[in-house]
Amino acid sequence: MHTKKIIAAFIFFVIAFSIMQFTVPQIIGFDSYYHIKAASLIKEKGFFKDFPWATHTILFNNYADIQVLFRILLIPFTFFSLTTGAKIASIVFAASALTVFYWFLIKNEIMYPFFYSLVYLFAAESLMYRFLLTREMPIAIALIILTIYFLENKKYLHLAAASFVFALFYAGFIIQLLVIGIYFILERIFSKKYDCKSIAYAITGCLTGLLANPYFPKNISLLYTQISKVNISNLYNVEWSPWPFFEFITNNALIIIFILVKDKKITKSQSLYLLLALLFLAYSFKSRRMQEYFIPFSVLAAAFFLNGYIKKFDNAKFFTYFKAIGIIILAALAVFNFILLRPDIKNNNFFHTYDNCASWMEKNIPKGSLVFNNAYAFPYLFFKNSDLGYTHGIDLTYSYLYNPEEFKRYMAILQGAIKDTIKDNDDWIVKDYNPDYLFIGKIKQDVKLHEYIIRHKQNYKAVYEDEWCAVVKVTANTA
Repeated sequence: MHTKKIIAAFIFFVIAFSIMQFTVPQIIGFDSYYHIKAASLIKEKGFFKDFPWATHTILFNNYADIQVLFRILLIPFTFFSLTTGAKIASIVFAASALTVFYWFLIKNEIMYPFFYSLVYLFAAESLMYRFLLTREMPIAIALIILTIYFLENKKYLHLAAASFVFALFYAGFIIQLLVIGIYFILERIFSKKYDCKSIAYAITGCLTGLLANPYFPKNISLLYTQISKVNISNLYNVEWSPWPFFEFITNNALIIIFILVKDKKITKSQSLYLLLALLFLAYSFKSRRMQEYFIPFSVLAAAFFLNGYIKKFDNAKFFTYFKAIGIIILAALAVFNFILLRPDIKNNNFFHTYDNCASWMEKNIPKGSLVFNNAYAFPYLFFKNSDLGYTHGIDLTYSYLYNPEEFKRYMAILQGAIKDTIKDNDDWIVKDYNPDYLFIGKIKQDVKLHEYIIRHKQNYKAVYEDEWCAVVKVTANTA
């Protein structure tokens, strides 16, 4: 009975995400291009030990893949065209996460599990958008939910396996360990027992996963850098920066305003989801990425707190009206967020306009040449042509850590403040990078770069231009 419902739910989510995903024919988002291309290169060449594609980042001479299992999971989708494969992967991963969420509610005998699953899906347009990216997030959420299920049912070998997979899959396994730690404390409070096995098996699984990574031990140092200097410090990564207050409220209002009506005696499960929801809410003020965790665990908290009351009043006549109102509100929310989703996709879906530029570069620039670029363009340029090197990419913090002084000049060039930073009139693109070519998009982010090239036009020659972008050859003698 439940198996048919779960299969039906998965099909529904696949259809829903397909409708959203194929509103445009191109890959949605920026990093999705990078992930599917990296998976394709692994399929063709095996695990690459160096990263020659982003030369002025810490990855160039010290590369490790701290999410290598995610890349492996993407490989089957590379047998399609990479664009189609990235879109299908996104659909499958997102639908799987929602299905695991739905399955978990059924396992815990939550009334109306599909309704809560739809609340999770439609709660915020920004989260709907992130479900459409070819990213780790949906599978990470599913792994955490499975972790809780294994904890509750004392399935220690399964817990160790989940920890092993998580450590190979994503740096977010730290969050899994946090969840396990909170559960350990609650187990002591509610059961008066120390469930030391859960800690031991989880840590063993994580350590084994880290050791099994083909990039060990470099993955350890990069993992530390990623967590301490990228995710926590938020030096230059917009995804990890906080929302402006109004934007935070509009993206999380539905979840913030739900009323938690608790029983006289709060249960261990209710405490767990409430604590996780509050924890991720607090972190959401610092990092917008935490919405990905805040919303599902807030919905779980609501489901577990309200379930007793719903069972009690489910057959009451007045409750029929509450159910009808809930369905109407959910439907209105879905329509509203679908309307908001379209322009969000459109505003972040301009890379394909660089196609002619990238094609020209592939045909006319010698392999191994170095291209100076604004970092935002790296995923698409890498996706289209991995035979070239690019100066910046993946994450701006990686460039900052590579050479802070050089990075300061780089940002000054892009922001049009180079004269305030450097008193002489030297061409610091040539001096710092000695590139063969420059790629310049015709969008706001590249306006100051274009002006910089004009000021130093004696060092450059335009070799390709269309309405969206330009390629410039460096002619300066750097010998």
